[in-house]
Amino acid sequence: MADDDSRVTRRQYHRQDEEPDESSTSGATRRAYAAENNRALEEAKTKRLGRKLNWVILGLVVAIVIVFLILFLTP
Repeated sequence: MADDDSRVTRRQYHRQDEEPDESSTSGATRRAYAAENNRALEEAKTKRLGRKLNWVILGLVVAIVIVFLILFLTP
């Protein structure tokens, strides 16, 4: 059987359970850092994709203008 010193009441157990451990706060900090890092990476990827799409759109507009010039200027 267990000693009386090692027995914990429900109230004491819940109080211990509610107290933040250092391991849980460091885990929360790591999760916050990872979330911030993922958000920054996602933002950078979005900007790069936006630039690429702008160049593609510009290329298509230039190609359309060239095609129209060829169609209307050739006899």
